[in-house]
Amino acid sequence: FSRRRWAGRHRPPPWGGYCGGARSGSPGPRQGTRAPVRTGRRIGLLAVGVALVAPLGLPTMNGGLLDPAGSGVGPGSGGGGTISAVNPLVSLRDSLNVDEDRQVMSVRSQAENVSDLYLRIVSLDDFDGTTWKPSKRSITTVPDDAFPTPAGLGPDIEREEVGTTISTADWYGQDWLPMPYPPSGVDIRGNWRYEPVGMTLVGDHGQNTRGLTYQVRSLDVRPTAEQLADASAPPAALERDYTELPDSLPAVVSRTARDVTEGATNAYDRAVMLQEYFTLTGGFEYDTEVDVGSGSEAIARFLRDKEGFCVHFSFAMASMARSLDIPARVAVGFAPGTPQADGTVAVGLRDAHAWPELYFEGVGWTRFEPTPTRGSVPEYTVPETPDSALPDPARPSEAEPSEPSAAPSESESCSVRQQRLDDCASEAPLVTLPTDGDGPKWYVVLAWVLGGLAVLVLPLAPMLWRLRTRSVRLGAHGRSEAGTASHTLAVWDELTDAAWDVGVSPDESLTPRKAAARIVRLGRLDPDAAASVHRVADAVEQVLYAPRPRPAAGLTDDVRRVAAGLRSGAGRGARLRALFLPRSTVRVVWAASARWAAVRHRVLALRPVWRGPTWRRPSRQRG
Repeated sequence: FSRRRWAGRHRPPPWGGYCGGARSGSPGPRQGTRAPVRTGRRIGLLAVGVALVAPLGLPTMNGGLLDPAGSGVGPGSGGGGTISAVNPLVSLRDSLNVDEDRQVMSVRSQAENVSDLYLRIVSLDDFDGTTWKPSKRSITTVPDDAFPTPAGLGPDIEREEVGTTISTADWYGQDWLPMPYPPSGVDIRGNWRYEPVGMTLVGDHGQNTRGLTYQVRSLDVRPTAEQLADASAPPAALERDYTELPDSLPAVVSRTARDVTEGATNAYDRAVMLQEYFTLTGGFEYDTEVDVGSGSEAIARFLRDKEGFCVHFSFAMASMARSLDIPARVAVGFAPGTPQADGTVAVGLRDAHAWPELYFEGVGWTRFEPTPTRGSVPEYTVPETPDSALPDPARPSEAEPSEPSAAPSESESCSVRQQRLDDCASEAPLVTLPTDGDGPKWYVVLAWVLGGLAVLVLPLAPMLWRLRTRSVRLGAHGRSEAGTASHTLAVWDELTDAAWDVGVSPDESLTPRKAAARIVRLGRLDPDAAASVHRVADAVEQVLYAPRPRPAAGLTDDVRRVAAGLRSGAGRGARLRALFLPRSTVRVVWAASARWAAVRHRVLALRPVWRGPTWRRPSRQRG
């Protein structure tokens, strides 16, 4: 059946309302009724019967994440409905604001990087000025073999097919099947239908995802920035359907899009600039407690107040992209979940997410991520920075100058840091202390000097220890391990200690991603410093969870940028305390306590063993 036939029906009668149509034993028409009247009544009864029976052949569109009632979970009312009634804005907010982050599904994937494993449920491509919703489209049987190639994907784009096994919770009844996009094949039991335009599966005759385990084959598409920038114009019909905007859309949306993308020369550059406007340069904040709003002014209010959650960011970016003649739609599903020790990924209610998909000819529908602190930014939208800290073997080392320096060289036995701390031996001749009885003894003078140094150094000991720790972690002593796992973890420790020094205490129960969001929020960091925090957190998650972590360059500069931002956002008293009495120096006490416990354990292991009235030391048994 085609859903277009039911476009005028807001809600079919409830399933229990159908009693089989006209009864077989009902009395016939009155004698003497004219033939045209009898024929008209028969046609009317037949039409009523078709209207009641036909909805039984259509899958239900409510329930689960896209429940129009906004519950965010559960099977819904089971009353049919059409896809146009779906309102993900309300239900997504409710899912993100639940008190308990219940696990929705467990995912095990062959993908190298699970931080990019988005699970897509449905795409929203019909924008009426108030909200985005799915178009009414026909559904078919699920292909037995491989799914068709996604629309627009050319043969020269690198791709890899990966397998993913998904197990859903017994309480999670979703009519749409969560899958990585684009799927190339599905192995699942039950009654499911295939919607070819969105490449989604929907349950038929009450089928849902409750307690299911299924396998999905999907394509990991890896376009380059050059391929996206060189994309040709999309087909005319696709561009017409996916760039349509209602007349009620406020002019500020298109005007802001033009201002943000000024100077861009192609659609890809405009898309990246829109993404960076929301995540970095625009000053937007992620907040699930804001009022959702309604009507055509909702996007305008979001652009003005700059507060919202994933629905606001995705709706706004898709609308602005369409105003720039870039085909766009919104995908609804789940952001990457939390990796577990057994190799699976746990996806919870708070991972519910929405993101825009933009179309580029030769690549197809391409994911973007405008929501700050959520999901992961695609690699093809991140420019390669030329100031990478990774060494280039093709170039000579820059450690040795090509020409002799005019400045005097520093002493081999005294570093620059020691010179700044006045920790170098004086090159002046030693003053001979008097040794006769008329002056103070030399050991008395030495004692006074050492006592004075102790009085000066002890108050500065926390600051000196902190400086030493920072220089070692950031590789300031020539032992830089930029790009290695140990260096990544060391700079993360330095970042969290820098936040701790200004009052943002660490929370060991949080994942790096959530800890980064907490530091950004409590430290009131600007967009540049916030981006640096998330880059370091992403690198840490690569080290902890990725089978083959990608090397991350420039982390040292990111940490210094974050530290400067934290200091600028703190008060004068907090800055002075962070310098002279940093809170993170308590780690010295912890380390000393651990060492003392280890020494005490070894000493107790050597004590004599009591043997009744006499005691003796344990000795080897003679053989």
